[in-house]
Amino acid sequence: MVQKGVGKISAFDLRKNGLGFEVHAGEQLIALYRASEELPRTESPKPCFAPLYTPSGGLITEYRPPDHAWHTGLYFGWVHVNDANLWGGPWYLPEKEKYEYVADSHGVQRHDSFATFAIDGDEIAVAQDLTWLDAGDQPMATEVRSFRIAAVPGGFRYLISTRIAPTGTRLVMGASRAARYSGLELRMGPPFADADHYCSEGRQGHENIMRQRARWVGARGAEGGFVAMMDHPQNPRHPVTWFTRKNLLGAGLLMEEDLEIAAGEALELRYAFLVLDEDPGPQSVEALYADFVG
Repeated sequence: MVQKGVGKISAFDLRKNGLGFEVHAGEQLIALYRASEELPRTESPKPCFAPLYTPSGGLITEYRPPDHAWHTGLYFGWVHVNDANLWGGPWYLPEKEKYEYVADSHGVQRHDSFATFAIDGDEIAVAQDLTWLDAGDQPMATEVRSFRIAAVPGGFRYLISTRIAPTGTRLVMGASRAARYSGLELRMGPPFADADHYCSEGRQGHENIMRQRARWVGARGAEGGFVAMMDHPQNPRHPVTWFTRKNLLGAGLLMEEDLEIAAGEALELRYAFLVLDEDPGPQSVEALYADFVG
């Protein structure tokens, strides 16, 4: 059901730029994807969507905020990958019971190329090849990351999938040893934050969703707009455990324990991410989830 006051989304336009690519709906910029950018190594440079906008132009994301410069809009960040930090910033060191920057620990999710870059019917289709480098710039893994962006009633749906394969004998992936964040993460900024979260299991508020399992989590913006992140049933550890704060929404794949990918194997993940002008309500979000997994 189309939401009241929301008309048909204009046709998409996909444009390359000096950072990566941008997506427009009519004249409106809705997304900038930063595939490669010169950043301090301590931020563990990684591709990201920043900014992201609702159809009416409401800003969703926050990029490199002063409190956590390695938070970069919508991104995949992996806190521990073998001996490397692919999230950015300090590590929590349990033996010292505090966060510290660890020398020679920060890696890079390096953009190699766009294998697919097209408008496919009414959708944007992009596939990206990446290499994960450790602190010494040695390859640890290869990744194929894919996006399909389409209009849905009231806004946009981003289908995000990835395939991660170790280049060596194995890949051990772990979350922060304190707060347990790692994986697909959204840093929300003003005017969207402080956001009001709810989930597929009926819980309300980020405090009640944090570290709980759910198929999807939605968040209403403080001054309008709505986002939702959805975990596919084929993902390992589905339904995923979530990392939620007033300005954060993340699928915590590694929250409960580390994950090992053996040589010759691969980790495949699928998510949907919605950006809408208005909160459609849990029943409509559930219908959009059913369409995603159907």
